[in-house]
Order: sequence, then structure tokens, then C-alpha cells
Amino acid sequence: MTALDNSVLAVLFALRDPSFVQFFTAITQFGSTFVVGGIALAIGFSLLARSRLADFAGLCISVMGTIIVVFPLKDIVARARPDILYQAFSEDTFSFPSGHAAFSIALYGFLAYLAWKQLPRPQAIAVTVFAALLIGLIGFSRLYLGLHFVSDVLGGYLIGGAFTALGIWVSERLTRHPVWS
Repeated sequence: MTALDNSVLAVLFALRDPSFVQFFTAITQFGSTFVVGGIALAIGFSLLARSRLADFAGLCISVMGTIIVVFPLKDIVARARPDILYQAFSEDTFSFPSGHAAFSIALYGFLAYLAWKQLPRPQAIAVTVFAALLIGLIGFSRLYLGLHFVSDVLGGYLIGGAFTALGIWVSERLTRHPVWS
């Protein structure tokens, strides 16, 4: 994976443009712990207020499970970020896995599932396409800004995707077989 990682990093660095740096710096924030956590809290409270406990449990598993795995895994793997020369701005945590990629799929992927389950089909499709686009742009932003390697982003997507799938499974299971009255 090292050859692919380095090739993509070099190509994106060579193509970097200041206006795109600003755009992708804004996009990348939608995958930050602060933004994802804030949105997850707001959605979580909304689900609780409407007594949608199965969906609340699924959201918690998707987002919190991802967070609980990503941060310790960064310290265990301890992979350095790309050289500072490539970075549009500096970040001080380790590189693998990409937390932004993982958190984006955990939150926006689960929200797409909720939309698919609750909204009329045209709106559900629109939300799902928007979520997929946002998840893809967040991952790409990490590469374009020189903050991660391709394997970091793919690893983040894998972890976030696994917890999203688990959250969906739990939500479906609890909807069919609630453990509360």
C-alpha cells in the first residue's frame, strides 16, 4: 500500500490549488469529532424525545463504537502523518486510521439509513446520495489536504462502516424485538 499511498499524496500535492484548499478545509470539518459529536447529540436527543429508542441505540453504536475504536487504534498503530511538506495545515494526532473518514461514515451513513427508513422514497434517495457524496468528499479532503494516506482513509471507512452496519442491525433488531415496554 505504500506505493499507492505515496503516489496519490504526490499527485494531489502537485495539483493543489489555494481555492480548493479553502473548500476542502471547510468540507473536512464535517468529519471532525466536534461537528460529528454535536450532530450526533442533537439527533440522539431528537430520537429520544420521539421515543425512537431502537434508532437511538443504533446511532450510539454506530458513532460511539467508531470513536471508541479509532482513538486507541491511532495510538496502537502510531503511524506518522505525511511529511509536513504535504500538509495544508498541521494536525498532531497519528494518521491511521482516519478519524474524519470513520466518523463521517458512522454518522452520515446511519442518518442515510434513518432517512431511508422514514422518508418517502424520493427524499430518502436524495438524502442517501447527499450523505454518500459528503462521506466521499470528507475522505477525499483528508487526502487533498495532505493529512492522510489513502490507506488511512480506507481504514477509517472500514471501521466506520462496520460500526454503521452494526448500528443498523441493532436498530432493526430492537425495532422488531424491543427489550423495553
